[in-house]
Amino acid sequence: MLTKRGSKLLYKYIISYLLVFLVPFTIMSIVIYYNAVTSLREEIEQSSINNLEQVRNLTDERLSELVTLSARISLDPRLTPYMISHPYYGGEATDELRKYRANSAIVEELFVYYKQQDVLYSTNGSYSMSALLQNSEELQRVGREDLLADLHTDVPLIRVASNRILYLVPISPNSEKPHGTVMFFIEEATIINMIRNLLGEIEGNVYIFNKDRETVASVTSDEFVQTEDIQSLSNGFTGVETVQLHGSDYSMVSVESEVSGWTFVTVMDQNQFFIKLNNVQVIMVSFLVVLFVVGLGLAVLLGRNQYKPISQLIAITHKGKHSPPFVKGENELENLGKTVTSLYENHELLNETIDLHQPFARDQFLTRLLRGHYYDAEEIESIMESLKLSLRGDCFFVVIAQFESESFSNTKDKDKLLQVVSRKTLEDATAYAVDFLHSDSIVVMISMAGSKGNMTRDAIDHIVHDIQKEMKDFTVYKPTIGVGQLYDDKTKINRSYIEALATMEYKFSAPQGSVLFFEDLETETHHLLGYLKEEQMKYVQSIKQGDFTVANEMLGDMFEALGSKGLSINEIKCICFDIINTTLRTVSELGFDRYMKQVDPLVEFKSITQLHKQLQRIVEVICKEVEEKKDSHNNKLKNDILTYIEQNYKKYEISLEVVAQEFYLSVSYLSRFIKEQTGETFTQLIQRLRIRYVKEQLTQTDQPIKDVVSDVGYKDVANFIRKFKKIEGMTPGEYRKLHKG
Repeated sequence: MLTKRGSKLLYKYIISYLLVFLVPFTIMSIVIYYNAVTSLREEIEQSSINNLEQVRNLTDERLSELVTLSARISLDPRLTPYMISHPYYGGEATDELRKYRANSAIVEELFVYYKQQDVLYSTNGSYSMSALLQNSEELQRVGREDLLADLHTDVPLIRVASNRILYLVPISPNSEKPHGTVMFFIEEATIINMIRNLLGEIEGNVYIFNKDRETVASVTSDEFVQTEDIQSLSNGFTGVETVQLHGSDYSMVSVESEVSGWTFVTVMDQNQFFIKLNNVQVIMVSFLVVLFVVGLGLAVLLGRNQYKPISQLIAITHKGKHSPPFVKGENELENLGKTVTSLYENHELLNETIDLHQPFARDQFLTRLLRGHYYDAEEIESIMESLKLSLRGDCFFVVIAQFESESFSNTKDKDKLLQVVSRKTLEDATAYAVDFLHSDSIVVMISMAGSKGNMTRDAIDHIVHDIQKEMKDFTVYKPTIGVGQLYDDKTKINRSYIEALATMEYKFSAPQGSVLFFEDLETETHHLLGYLKEEQMKYVQSIKQGDFTVANEMLGDMFEALGSKGLSINEIKCICFDIINTTLRTVSELGFDRYMKQVDPLVEFKSITQLHKQLQRIVEVICKEVEEKKDSHNNKLKNDILTYIEQNYKKYEISLEVVAQEFYLSVSYLSRFIKEQTGETFTQLIQRLRIRYVKEQLTQTDQPIKDVVSDVGYKDVANFIRKFKKIEGMTPGEYRKLHKG
């Protein structure tokens, strides 16, 4: 699925990079191409202008040479009217005219005409006007009268006669009025060849027009262009212009001669500019193809590099079982966004759950610590660090505060007291309060900074009375406090707890609100009860708590002491019978009368070792029985609480406080108890029961959803629908459609 989807997104990246590359490259190529066309066009047009100017200049030079030639003829003594018409010298004059003709590259023939004569002299001899007209078709088209008028011109004159150009130059040496005219015959082909030689490879039509817009000469390569069109378009125009002829664009270049008055025009089809770009096109296309291949390679490389981290993220996010699947039309980035959103929501939910469960975990840890379930100080430190608990200091002791009945007006006051004590700032000490086992008492675990040897009774007494004073503000009656001994090992905190419990056995002999220290009880009662009183008190309380570890330890300490004090046999027997009596009294107080039958084997002990082993077996059984009794009590309490919740979960007013009030428990203890027994918080339990009821009603009845939600204790229907969708993945309406038969 990833590969299939991945290629699609990869192609998008590749195409994106290609577009980023090709768009500016294409624009640049087009600009360069058309700039090249424009430059070539301008170059060709400028070349045409230059070539036309060369044609014009060369033509002007040749015509100027003819004017000079005419002047030389007029000054040549061998060509005077007398000499040229003389029967003898006329031959020399003819030879001289041949020489003048040979001096010009464009002159085909020349004639000399003197006024007052009807004769024209040429390189081939003399001609009468009539004879000349008969021998020349071009002159016949001019006509006798027009020809005579032209021969009497006062200025140089050009006339077009069929395929020849007649250039008539007046001769007037040392006189303002000319006395004759030199007429030069110029072949049109001569002009055309001269034009072709100068224009070179330019393909187009070339025209030369005289002042009368007559065509002097023309070179035609495009037959679709009509001379008449060019005559009208070029009239009065010089320079470069684009004209349209027969649906095509042509470039027309025109220059004019000031000497002859001729207009030189070149007309070229603009397509030839593009045709001449064929080589440039091939080079550019080849370059474009190569560059495209290079760009494609770079786009693929960049696309793959950009897609690689996304594919890795997709692979990572889809390792989990609950990663969101791809939907139709969704790409990896959208799926990643959905995954990140889901992860963020789950993270927030997890944080909320951790914050919600942290008080339960903390109380559970403190309860187990007080019961002596931890034997490794490093394990205790690790758990405390994870729960953000800090027992600041090196010495520890436990305080039990016991309240008279009706000390609290409601269960919330006791919870507030627990929070206040746990948050109370003590000098060089830290306190944590736990609502433990009994609803009329709380346990406070205190740590102090400093070594055990440097701890004074006054420092401990100050902390205890400070806590008692804080408690007084929350209760009707001042609590009686029992204080266990100080220990410098976290694993022995449960000893201090058992000692504090032992002190509470003597609260009946002390005024209400007293502070009882375990070490004081041991000193005060030693002379009355004899020996090993401290160990016996711990021994009794550990049995009542079902703590076989401490009970067995105290039992071992007592029997070890019997062998080390140098007592008499009778004294040892008395102490042994006192231990037996203490054990049996404790068993009787716990209500385990059936174990009283084991008295006979105890009193008939043969040695203290035998008695020790027998008591160990009995105490182990009793401690297990106490634990089972606690579990039985917890099971009954659990069943009663769950039954009550099952019967009342649909009520809007049900809450943790209401249930705690019903069973005379503190809110914190009930909250922790429900979490321990069901694995759910009170809120989760109620929500699960309500969701279950709503699902049953949705599938089994046609009752409106709003009524179903209202019946189960929710007033905010929209809020419940959001919760339902978050849990079930669909709305109640969708659930009904899907599951109702």
